[in-house]
Amino acid sequence: MSNESAENEGSLPKVRARAEWDPIQAVRMHLPGTETFVGIMDPEPNLFLDDFSLVNAQQEHLSLSRDLEDALPTDEPIHYLHDDLASGGRMNALLSSRVDFDLSELEEEQRVNRRDELWSRLHELNPHTQIQAVLGNAQVIRHRADVEEDIPGSNPDRWDTTSVRLEQPLTNMYFQRDQQFVTQKGVVLCSMKEDTRKPEVDIARASWKALDGEEFDVDIVADMSKVREHDVTEHVPERDDIQETEVLVEGGDFYPAGEFSLLGVSAKVPEGVAYPEHDIAEDDTEYVHRSSYAAGHRLLMDDAFGAPEVGLVRAPFEAAQESKDDDNGEVEMDIMHLDTWFNFVDEDLVVAHQELVDNTTLDVYRRAEDDEKPYVLDRPDVNFGEYLREKGFEIVDVYDYVDPVHPDADTALKAITNFLTLGPRKILPVRFSDNSDCVMKQFVEGLQEDHDVTVVPDGEGRKIINLRAGYGAIHCMTTPLRRVPE
Repeated sequence: MSNESAENEGSLPKVRARAEWDPIQAVRMHLPGTETFVGIMDPEPNLFLDDFSLVNAQQEHLSLSRDLEDALPTDEPIHYLHDDLASGGRMNALLSSRVDFDLSELEEEQRVNRRDELWSRLHELNPHTQIQAVLGNAQVIRHRADVEEDIPGSNPDRWDTTSVRLEQPLTNMYFQRDQQFVTQKGVVLCSMKEDTRKPEVDIARASWKALDGEEFDVDIVADMSKVREHDVTEHVPERDDIQETEVLVEGGDFYPAGEFSLLGVSAKVPEGVAYPEHDIAEDDTEYVHRSSYAAGHRLLMDDAFGAPEVGLVRAPFEAAQESKDDDNGEVEMDIMHLDTWFNFVDEDLVVAHQELVDNTTLDVYRRAEDDEKPYVLDRPDVNFGEYLREKGFEIVDVYDYVDPVHPDADTALKAITNFLTLGPRKILPVRFSDNSDCVMKQFVEGLQEDHDVTVVPDGEGRKIINLRAGYGAIHCMTTPLRRVPE
């Protein structure tokens, strides 16, 4: 379906994504700020890989933005989260709900005036400063100094001090992929697995409502944060191995692919096998990494995808567990989302950890021919690699281009498929150093020479050592607002 036939002439362009290899017309990002500082101070509970420099991370992010501005064909393709919220009139409500002023140390007769002054100043600040207060869930505390007010020329306010408390800030917000994803029909708001990330969806929801009617037509086709449970077996009795009913879904598990879509979901676990370190008992048959099968099926029943065919791809937990080196880190994080081990480059080319692709399955659902329900299970337990080859895709194995003994190999393999595809055979990948033996050098050169892939910028990719320490990479940091054929 062309842009012209999908939208009426003169109407606002619709937020939608047809296929991962289609050109991006607009993309949303968030420049990390004060809220990220807390994650740097205490990485593990904030899901960060390690500590890093906030200043350097911001510089890397601005460089990444410039790469996209230079590479994308449209004018001003970057939408910053704070600008969308401010221009769409949604920032003030977030400020009111997530920022507070504690003036309890002031004299009672002064509190109202001071509070009004502080709120007025807050609403006059630039949008990026405001979003840092929002994401920080900030409380500003005024401490009264012991100063004689009748001293000639003195201003008691000048002697006061201030504390700012950040209450469980949304440190991961610069990863703009997981709170939402965009399908052929519109926007899906997600339901995050980790408590530290759940409130991000409220900010995402406000940002889409702010954008609607401004530059884009936005349809929120599903809000999974408002859905608690979904029992798959009520709709698909033959899928009685789906035990989990909790609805959990994150955007890094979704890919649009033209005539079909993919969503990464719960891993299959052989009955009788236990993994105590992952809290998997012998009678368990599935393991939820970030997105549950229940959520994927609910999205099918809500007709949120828009594609004729949808594959629910089982996370390759068993294959990753078998190939795991004892010193190779956490399997769960290595296959956290589908985009950590798989990605599209073009309509006939994917890059993946082939061992994982060839050792997991997907359930293929097709659009129903009657009105009883939008999709029906067509082919269960199809080998993922075989499915891709049926569709005409060549699978490039990342191990063909990464030296496994290189000191940065493990780091690279955790981020190598997390590139952003800008258009057909045009990608923006991560790199880790400027050295001539950089672990990513062989990968980007191999794709260019063997598969005619354009690598942005400068045939090398973008170095994001600090941003990468938050665990995700470039695909994680971006949400395409509109991705359709030119």
